[in-house]
Amino acid sequence: MDKIVMNSPIQVPELAVETHPLARVGVSGDRLLVLSQGDGVLLSDYSLSGGITSGIRLEDPGMEIHFVQALTGDRYLLVSAFSEEQEKNAFIYNHRGRLLSSFHVGDAIEDVQAVGDHFWIGYMEEGVEGDNPLSREGVVCFNTKGKLLFSYLATAIKQGLPEVRDCYGLNASANGETWIYYFTDHILARVEDFRVRQFWKGGPVLSWRSPLVQAGGFALWKRRLLFGTPRRHLYRGSLIRRALERVMPVNKEGEEIKFERWWTRDSRLFLSVGEEVYFYDMKEMID
Repeated sequence: MDKIVMNSPIQVPELAVETHPLARVGVSGDRLLVLSQGDGVLLSDYSLSGGITSGIRLEDPGMEIHFVQALTGDRYLLVSAFSEEQEKNAFIYNHRGRLLSSFHVGDAIEDVQAVGDHFWIGYMEEGVEGDNPLSREGVVCFNTKGKLLFSYLATAIKQGLPEVRDCYGLNASANGETWIYYFTDHILARVEDFRVRQFWKGGPVLSWRSPLVQAGGFALWKRRLLFGTPRRHLYRGSLIRRALERVMPVNKEGEEIKFERWWTRDSRLFLSVGEEVYFYDMKEMID
């Protein structure tokens, strides 16, 4: 099994504490955002380069939060994965923790990733098969005023593509591309300018026989992929060579990292063990 060497970890004390709900983590640029809902709502903003953090106490949104992202203008986006009867479940805050606005963004949300002044949402099968009209779109994009900018279902119908039945993961990048890994048929689609420009299916990477069924997110660089799975395994795939292999994360001493949680964003993979967060950037390792 090939190994990938993770960068030296940063210390994130919030992740070492078992709380209910669990601390939520979001990646935005070179920042790691950690939201804790215990004794109030506290957002910690870590720098990946130096581990420097600032803490902000937020006005309580009144529901459990599952996703946190940074927006432009020193604002933050918080989203709850679940919403009943059109209740508001997206919340935008300023840098002082004041709630600026809130609106409804669907039910049974699998992933949220913000880029600039808009954000992408992918929905679980429970949402797509349910009654919520937004969730039935599979994948959508909103601006920060709550306006719907993109619907994958409408685009798929227009372009003659399979619709999303379950969004396994998103990867929204600052260059304008958004990649979507989804069922039906285990498709990986590249969206640019709100149109599907390319899609892939089949082979060892994207099929029923792949261990990537219901993979929880992926990093991406030059048509190469790095997936995490519910079994806490890592797989490296290539859309160019149509290859897939399991890899082992290790620290700089060559010791295996038996991680507890993982996140992906753009070309990076993040692993947590207690309060330590390691990361690996495919951009730095792959030409």
